[in-house]
Amino acid sequence: MTNALLIKNEGLMYSVSFPSRTSLIDFIETDIQHTRSSFDHKVMIYEDQLNALRSWAAEKNLETLEFTPTQISA
Repeated sequence: MTNALLIKNEGLMYSVSFPSRTSLIDFIETDIQHTRSSFDHKVMIYEDQLNALRSWAAEKNLETLEFTPTQISA
């Protein structure tokens, strides 16, 4: 398992998958606007929150892996 956030462009929003429950809980406690998509380690954010997410990930020593809709469907 990698220590990375998986960020997928899903059109209007981006799904963000976290490597652990701990990192998800740490993220939820931030001021970054998000929507919880389910009870797995995932949230949804809008594009204007991406830079804040990247900065938070860097502070937590988490790599970010970003995927476009074309990469997802391939």
